[in-house]
Amino acid sequence: MITLVKEDFKDLELTEFPYDKMHSALGEYHYVKPEGYYGNWYDPICLHQWRSTDGSWLVTSDGTNRYLEQNRGDNSKGSFKNVSSCLVHKQELFNEYTLEFDLRIFEIDNYAGMAFNYLTSRNYDFVGIKGNTISLYHRSEEDFIIYDSKEFNFDDLKTYHFKVIVSNTTKVYLNDELILEANISFKQGLRVACVSKSACRYSNILVSMDEDKYNEHLNLLSKDAERINNIRRQYPKLECIKKIDLKNFGSGRQIRIVRENNRTLFVIAQHQKRMVRDGFARISCLTCFDINGNILWQKGEPNNKDNSLISADLPFQISDMNNDGKLEIIYSVDFEVIIADLLTGNIIKKMPAPIIKDNPLFKNNPYYRLNVDAIRVADFSGLGYKSDFIIKDRYQNVLAYDYNFNLLWQYNHKNTGHFPYIADFNNDGKDEIFIGYDLVNHDGKILFSLPMNSDHTDEIIWARLNKKEDKKLVLASGNEGMNIVNLDGTIFKHNEIGHAQRISVAKYKDDIDGLQIMTTTFWGSDGIIAIFDHNGNKLKEFEQRSNGNLITPVNYDGKHVLSLLNSSMDGGLINGDLEKVVIFPNDGHPTLTCEVYDIDDDGIDEIICFDEKEMWIYKSKSYISGHKYNKYPDNGYSNYRGEYLIPYDYE
Repeated sequence: MITLVKEDFKDLELTEFPYDKMHSALGEYHYVKPEGYYGNWYDPICLHQWRSTDGSWLVTSDGTNRYLEQNRGDNSKGSFKNVSSCLVHKQELFNEYTLEFDLRIFEIDNYAGMAFNYLTSRNYDFVGIKGNTISLYHRSEEDFIIYDSKEFNFDDLKTYHFKVIVSNTTKVYLNDELILEANISFKQGLRVACVSKSACRYSNILVSMDEDKYNEHLNLLSKDAERINNIRRQYPKLECIKKIDLKNFGSGRQIRIVRENNRTLFVIAQHQKRMVRDGFARISCLTCFDINGNILWQKGEPNNKDNSLISADLPFQISDMNNDGKLEIIYSVDFEVIIADLLTGNIIKKMPAPIIKDNPLFKNNPYYRLNVDAIRVADFSGLGYKSDFIIKDRYQNVLAYDYNFNLLWQYNHKNTGHFPYIADFNNDGKDEIFIGYDLVNHDGKILFSLPMNSDHTDEIIWARLNKKEDKKLVLASGNEGMNIVNLDGTIFKHNEIGHAQRISVAKYKDDIDGLQIMTTTFWGSDGIIAIFDHNGNKLKEFEQRSNGNLITPVNYDGKHVLSLLNSSMDGGLINGDLEKVVIFPNDGHPTLTCEVYDIDDDGIDEIICFDEKEMWIYKSKSYISGHKYNKYPDNGYSNYRGEYLIPYDYE
């Protein structure tokens, strides 16, 4: 037998496996890799319920042998009750194999064991122990199908040796005795993983093949690499066309980009956190600059050391709010809402934020006035341009105002989510607003409310997914999954995909009808990228080994529409078959976060990679220019907006 995987954990540090010690949401749209040595493993699970606790995995020793311990037990509940701690081995397996491992159980109420045929943390086959039962089951999303199980006399002081033969059927041996068997066949290109909801200890993990199968595995592995390389040759490479020194005013993904007088302008916001984590941030500095890094104006005092990363939007947008042909910036700072000239930063007008003290609608708010969470412009008045705006808190209330700061209406019903979608849904000349799970009229009246009440909607798209059908709402609604909703409020399609974090819509695949929907997950099962057809049927999925996956559609070269994950070496751009077809050069560029924008207005998207210190702008080395698509408008930036690239003939 040839050994492919031999894990005695002696290459890992004798400490916790690297993890986000804050269990934060920064990885929703930032590439954040905790410090430490990963060896051949990655951890695909992040969960806010684990705040104030340690990591899931601990490398320990008895002086002779090293062990990997599940260090969390069962510490997930509610919508995340089926979240198991996972540690995935990176080795892809292209032929039938034998998996062996030693396992000692420290607690018996939940399963502990190993997954094989591992595709994602929500899709795998598994063998393990729970109580006095050893079982073989398959997980698909929230469904668990037990293929075979058997009772045995469990002893927590014993270490059990498992051998799993993964072939056209699966056989499980416990201490060399055949104990389970099921019609589970080997699936090519997948992995093995430690999966547990009970405290336990792993050792001596081996994956082996006989020599013939091993040679065939190497051949198939080589062919798959060659196949991917041949596909990548069909795409022009990325090249860096601009580098901008952000000096001390850089930030995380708090950026607005617009075209003004045939030039591209950027506004970056820094912040200071107040009160409770990310809940009541204050914009501490706004900087407007051009493509050459020249600062047009700056408000506040910059500090990119402490004032850059936050897992929330900051309240600022750019729009021509008074219809004078010039852009304004509207922002909120120090309990005021300010409208200023974009090119100079000079204040045009401002209003105090509303008083909310003693107002029962604003629960758990520590201030006398509203600390604005997000801003979006709108046309509720039917003027033909977006002179109105909404401000909101987190996550209870939305207040709508006109340009003269008259209160138009206030919404308080269900969880608002981060960022509503505003459009003239019914073609009456006035904007409606989709907030969380509710469609609300221009006068604040609820038109329909979806039968969903948990979590909140993170991202929203309204698009025609098929030329022959009406436009539909596409929602990434956290623990409520990905949903396609008709404009009458009926649910067209519901998909359980875990915690749906981001969505995008584009013509990712030319070989099937309609547009495609791409999703990614975060809490509970991070980095599961899936693509669906226009009816919401899943076509394919895979698991990213890194966070910060934006899945933003990119008109890459005028011929190919791709999806941007992140700019790390594990990221890049994927096609509609979820293959990484464009990889960023290993040139020291920023990897914290990205944005996509056509900075030179030639119809081809640039990719803007930036962090707290610098900004690098990339573009395809060759392309066919021309405008072909509708995109999200520049006056509605958010880290919680669904991105789309809609062909003109779908409008």
